[in-house]
Amino acid sequence: MASAKTAKATPSAKAPSSLRRQPSQARSQQTMQTLFKAAAQILDKDGEGGLTTNKVAAAAGFSIGTLYQYFPSKEALMRAMAARGQDLVLQALERYLSELENQHDVQQVDGRELLGKAIRILIRGFATGEGLSQSLIRTCWTLEQPEETASAVRQVSERLAIFFERIQHPALHSPSSAQWFVLTRSVIGTLRSASLEKSPLLGSPAFEAALLQMAWAVLARDTSRSV
Repeated sequence: MASAKTAKATPSAKAPSSLRRQPSQARSQQTMQTLFKAAAQILDKDGEGGLTTNKVAAAAGFSIGTLYQYFPSKEALMRAMAARGQDLVLQALERYLSELENQHDVQQVDGRELLGKAIRILIRGFATGEGLSQSLIRTCWTLEQPEETASAVRQVSERLAIFFERIQHPALHSPSSAQWFVLTRSVIGTLRSASLEKSPLLGSPAFEAALLQMAWAVLARDTSRSV
């Protein structure tokens, strides 16, 4: 794992390899975002079975040829949307942690509140929606590319480890690499299962509290205190 003094994990800006055309220009990026939005709306209304490239192109106001300039298939479109969703999670987490690192009195912030907000960012990003709808996130999980998911989870784990080493919070400590591995995979694995199972627990205070309790048990300096 990278040292807190020499490295900083950042979200990957690399476009998914499934894209036919790389969105290097602002207009191309806007076209992709319009296609993503159209696909998300169709998923919410008709489900994955009702999603076709023709429907997406029509809903976005483009020709099917324009869509195929970027995505050779529906699956490629969905994988690109999943990659975008993962980037949004990593960016949101990075913004939050960077703000705290630059806060001179971060050691005075309540440890449970600090940890709880990080948990909420992960919940929104990997289960309930952060720039993507719940139905889209669920579909992305069904098309999961294991190596891409593993990369995103590693970035989350490494960035959190760096953060806790840097802030030296009196109520929280940075555990071992093995503990970070188990904790982050447990949290994101739980979010993946909840999304795929359409669990009614998603979005509930009890669900968030259970994840926070698990994280607190690993990260709190005094684990005898309850959440």
